[in-house]
Amino acid sequence: MNSRYQFFLKEDLLPLMQKHRSDPIIVFDLETNGLYHNSSVLSCSALKLLLDSTSSGTGDLQPLRLIDTFERYYFPIEPENISAIRINGLSTNVITERRTGRDWPVYFRDDLDFETFCSDAGLFVAHNIEFDTQFVPFMAGRDQFCTMKSNTVRKYPKLSELAATYGIEFNLNRLHQSSYDTELTAKIFQKMVVEVLPDLVQGELF
Repeated sequence: MNSRYQFFLKEDLLPLMQKHRSDPIIVFDLETNGLYHNSSVLSCSALKLLLDSTSSGTGDLQPLRLIDTFERYYFPIEPENISAIRINGLSTNVITERRTGRDWPVYFRDDLDFETFCSDAGLFVAHNIEFDTQFVPFMAGRDQFCTMKSNTVRKYPKLSELAATYGIEFNLNRLHQSSYDTELTAKIFQKMVVEVLPDLVQGELF
């Protein structure tokens, strides 16, 4: 694996999966109150996946098995960013509704549960992961894979464009919701792993 690439290239996926064949994989997405590193995180969604050896003999390969989920919503510390809310829809009223009956910390920066959720992970996956990891410093120095950068041809692909490339159906109205974007990213990553699965099996990954 070429260590020059912090977020890895597509051809790095095979050795990366071999390295983490027994480790949980976290696919995640954050929605924020702006584009700067000090903008508040409004929602955090993650899927914890594990390579499943039993999938190697099936016709419809699904090598990544879901073992846990994480989803929470938080209020912004700074005033609402109208431009951001126009994209992600997470106004204070919406956040209040989604937090109803939940005993979550008010602000993402005070929630240590996400770091605990990720503590046993060997690999982190996101679409444009360089943006998301600004807000989760505990991921620094951990192995990361970017579905966007690893699939770039002349331009960075949007999540919807990449889903279409891999033949994955998607709902335009649900894009920029952290839970839905995480689900799409996981499906894309699953497709990418399937592409290298014959090599993984030959290399006795399982």
